[in-house]
Amino acid sequence: MTMKTLSKFLRGSCAIATSGALVLSSFAAMAQDLGPQGAQQPPPLGAQQPPPPGTQPAPSTAAEQPGQPAGQRLGQGELEKLLAPIALYPDDLVAQILTASTYPIEVVEAARWANEHPDVHGDALQDAMQQQPWDPSVKGLTSVPQVLSMMNDKLDWTQQLGEAFLAQPDDVSNAIQQLRAKAAANGNLKSSKEIKVSSVAAPGPPPAPVGPPPAGVDPAMLPPPPPADYITIEPTDPGMYYVPIYDPGVVYGPWAWPAYAPFYWYPPGYVVGAVIIGFGVGFFVGSALWAHYNWHGGGVTINVFRYNQFNRTNLVAGRGGFANWQFNTAHRGTVGFQNAALRQQFGGPNNFHGTLQGRSLNTNVNANINRNVNVDRTVNVNRNVSVDRTVNVNRNVNVNRNVNTNIKQGGNFKPSGNFKPAGNVAHNAGRPAPGGNKHH
Repeated sequence: MTMKTLSKFLRGSCAIATSGALVLSSFAAMAQDLGPQGAQQPPPLGAQQPPPPGTQPAPSTAAEQPGQPAGQRLGQGELEKLLAPIALYPDDLVAQILTASTYPIEVVEAARWANEHPDVHGDALQDAMQQQPWDPSVKGLTSVPQVLSMMNDKLDWTQQLGEAFLAQPDDVSNAIQQLRAKAAANGNLKSSKEIKVSSVAAPGPPPAPVGPPPAGVDPAMLPPPPPADYITIEPTDPGMYYVPIYDPGVVYGPWAWPAYAPFYWYPPGYVVGAVIIGFGVGFFVGSALWAHYNWHGGGVTINVFRYNQFNRTNLVAGRGGFANWQFNTAHRGTVGFQNAALRQQFGGPNNFHGTLQGRSLNTNVNANINRNVNVDRTVNVNRNVSVDRTVNVNRNVNVNRNVNTNIKQGGNFKPSGNFKPAGNVAHNAGRPAPGGNKHH
């Protein structure tokens, strides 16, 4: 490979690594080419500017339909669509999925790492995660590779889920509780040998009954109401997590929002049976799942003891051993926000369009992995190929010309093919030793 070719290669690699925003802006178009023909694209995600402290957001009066430009807060229909696949997971797992979903590219990188290292668990997993640059919430999910696999397969959903969580955390919590209440009311959410289901009364006065929606308002666009009771889900064994596997179109009863149907995902090799909620293999998580859902106020918090143990840090705990979780824009990378309010709050690229389709990002995410393309600079080591110039030493083979002298000195001399003249042949070639036709 010539230096000119290497230069072009490195310039191209750097262009890939530094033009993430441009790559991501083309995801929607590429997804349409790579995805199934006729597949309906999910609606864009958007939210209004958060209301001033102490005020309640006004309910949306526009019957927003899929495909309408971003600008409205998500209503109950869209939120339940996004949360239905994970609402029946154990609380702390749900909390960590929500935090990790705000970093979709790192989720993809972690999913690939987990797929390539299926036998790394426990202390070895902690050791390995110290070498990775991902956000701690993403690192912790490597202990539950089944979840990372789903988030990677459904990457457009992951991106929308993360934005909904950042823009409307209280509405997300209420939507989860509404879904759990529906599953329980249909007799499908119960304690088992894998999970423990409990109901705790919400603090304060009970919420006012939900009345009929105003005339002309789509109920799906109204915010989810707060629950009267909180339903909690915990693993029966705190260290062993079993991920529920279920069809959202069945477990919650008749789906109330036909325009917002959730997906049904199950891991490869899972055999769909007659049970409403099934379970695959268990995952020993140890302290990897440090996120905690505080249903009584505060949303997602950090279990500081677990966090420090898994990440080997010294985070200072607040009341009760917990700390507030905060979004870290540095781990967002080049993925811009579709939500205009989030762009205003956190910054980032403004040229993002459409959603992150699983197939397209699975192809293009290599551009982000090309951050490591700097390693390719070691190709400069090939400059050492200049050492091959020492091949000029082979010019010494001209010494063999001296054998012609020896041949002339003795007419009967016929060197064999194995003849290898020593260095003194050239020196003595002009003065044959007594005895005539001997060679030296």
